[in-house]
Amino acid sequence: MSILSIGPADLIGAAFSTPLVSLAIALVVAGLSLAMSKDGRAGKAVAGHADTATQSRHASERRTLGATAIAIVILFIVENVVRGYILNTVDVVSWWRFALSLFCAALGLIVLLALVVTRGTTPPEVPVATARRTWMTFGPRVGIIAACVALAALLATTVSAGLTSSPDDRGRYIWLVVPVPNEAAIDPVRHWFYGWAYGVPVLICLALLGAATWSVLHFNASRPYLRPETVIDEKSARCEIAAGTVHVALAGILIALAGAWRFIARSGTGSQLFINGQNGGEPYDMTWRYAELAAAGGWIAPILEVIAFALLIVVAVRAFSRPNGESSRTQDALTTSDASAL
Repeated sequence: MSILSIGPADLIGAAFSTPLVSLAIALVVAGLSLAMSKDGRAGKAVAGHADTATQSRHASERRTLGATAIAIVILFIVENVVRGYILNTVDVVSWWRFALSLFCAALGLIVLLALVVTRGTTPPEVPVATARRTWMTFGPRVGIIAACVALAALLATTVSAGLTSSPDDRGRYIWLVVPVPNEAAIDPVRHWFYGWAYGVPVLICLALLGAATWSVLHFNASRPYLRPETVIDEKSARCEIAAGTVHVALAGILIALAGAWRFIARSGTGSQLFINGQNGGEPYDMTWRYAELAAAGGWIAPILEVIAFALLIVVAVRAFSRPNGESSRTQDALTTSDASAL
């Protein structure tokens, strides 16, 4: 291909061919988001987070979410560099590159769940009568819907790709078999594909992540309040924990989904086959029925990665930094506002 024949689409595709570029863009997006959020809060009165004891109770939970977000990003970078530049994975089914973000997110949320159940759940000092709370009470509705949609998309992608895949001579479901139409018999073309060999570990980790996310949201919401004057602060802290939980889970799913779509796009978009000495030098046409859909997924994958990495960066930054003026209100004002909210 001549340099002059390279179009804008080719340049964009080359730039986004690696997830590390998506990570670099996500750093900029997350920085802008945090700056806009900070500017939006500037000059506003603090509506919660005035109780130091409440903040201390939830500090370890926030740090766990932040550490999980950082671990996902770091492990993703290390895995990409090691697999791409150090290890020889020519004939290796590297299923972990799709399941790693799911497993890391699930493991971090399991640790968070243990903290919520053991250290974060304290019998109330003064019983507080409140409405019944469910796992969706404190969670961000948009984030929960987005996570459910992403989970369904990854589940559908993995199952569909698994059913489409074919085994190799070792029984590994790693091939996409594309027939070559011709009057004479020609062996079908076999592409390395996102089959069951990759999909089964992904489904297991996806189920683990879904269960861990629901459990954290459930126990985070159901634990009792300490006393009436801390209800507002506890609600604020629990909303923060629920939001971080949902965002970590969503980011883990989006990274896995983007990786699967990248892999499928590379495997299923071939259209021509040249065989030396055959067909007068002309190519054979070979078409996979979902080639256009696979190509579209390859273009969307970098967008999903940018969103996922930006979410993780924001979660990590907010987990290890607290807004200014948390203790600006007096205890009398806090008690009055809390009592009016009950």
